[in-house]
Amino acid sequence: MSSTLLAGHVILAAGHMIKKVYRTLKPHRIGIYCPTMTGKTTLDQYLTVPGDIEPIPLEFRTSHRQTNGKYELPTAHRHQIKWKKERHPVSSVDIGGQSQFWSLWAEDIFIRKPHVIFFMIDDRILNYPQHTRESVASLKYLVDNITGHDRTKTLSKKARKNARKGYRPDLVCFLINKMDLWWTPQSQYLWDHGLQREHPIVYPFRGELRRLRKAGIQAEVEAISAQHGLNIEKVMVKMIESL
Repeated sequence: MSSTLLAGHVILAAGHMIKKVYRTLKPHRIGIYCPTMTGKTTLDQYLTVPGDIEPIPLEFRTSHRQTNGKYELPTAHRHQIKWKKERHPVSSVDIGGQSQFWSLWAEDIFIRKPHVIFFMIDDRILNYPQHTRESVASLKYLVDNITGHDRTKTLSKKARKNARKGYRPDLVCFLINKMDLWWTPQSQYLWDHGLQREHPIVYPFRGELRRLRKAGIQAEVEAISAQHGLNIEKVMVKMIESL
């Protein structure tokens, strides 16, 4: 082997090692937003301590302090996702899903500028029309802010500045939680054939997912169970590695 070729191999190996170390130390910023009681806090807990998570009582739902009439944005938490013997650090913020907290979603998006945005729903879409309408409205709120169609008027100065710079996420992942409650052989068939958007649980959101694609923002549909840890690491790492 010539010295030039050997040097090339050394440089490639060093570059690969530097990239791996960087990925280990530098967290990917993710944003997890969803209607209340969908499982966002459970997912946040699972990312911290993997394993079955006990159901969270209603009185411990995510809430936020107010200062001068405005809700405060929480501090981001760092997590380590382990998959195939590799660690993938991510940072996220636990924000409530009630409509009065939606403005914090937009604030977090434009302050932290997440690489990946996860919007999550659950099995209630199949049985409760009012909840479905509220969930579609919450996704529309996100899409309006991300695409710049109708940004919230209560953004902080820093968030407005970042928004004007034209921030866009690299990817939006539409997560359907509690798959242990709604997954059927029909679901498996649709997922296997790339027809997730035809599933009744996804169908009401097709318009907003289409808006993301028209804006040039990649949107994926995936299924998980945050409480039981089904498919979480695989989906998260798949999304991160696609960047």
